[in-house]
Amino acid sequence: MRHQNNHLSVPLNKPRQAPTPRQWPQNQERTQLFCDQYARAAASDGGRIQGAQTGNTFGKQTGYIATGDRKQAEALGMIGGTVGSAAGAKIDKHFYDFHFGECINGGRLITTPK
Repeated sequence: MRHQNNHLSVPLNKPRQAPTPRQWPQNQERTQLFCDQYARAAASDGGRIQGAQTGNTFGKQTGYIATGDRKQAEALGMIGGTVGSAAGAKIDKHFYDFHFGECINGGRLITTPK
């Protein structure tokens, strides 16, 4: 019989808590530092994360179809994840640039995850 470490297990039905949103002050002086912090929060890194996940999945699946070997498919998944992450990071950079420009030029600031 195998011993299970229940104290280390995460409960399966525990709801995931959404991040508390942050409302940025519209009348704040728009310094480089303030706009950098705002743009990082507004852009987040969703493109990089999504790109890595999609690239990994695509790489593994096509790698397994092409080679029939699970180990090679996993390696191709890692390569796909790296390529996808880099592509997603470029998208994140575009979002960052947009939000930074809006901020520094006095545009309206959006609510961001904290």
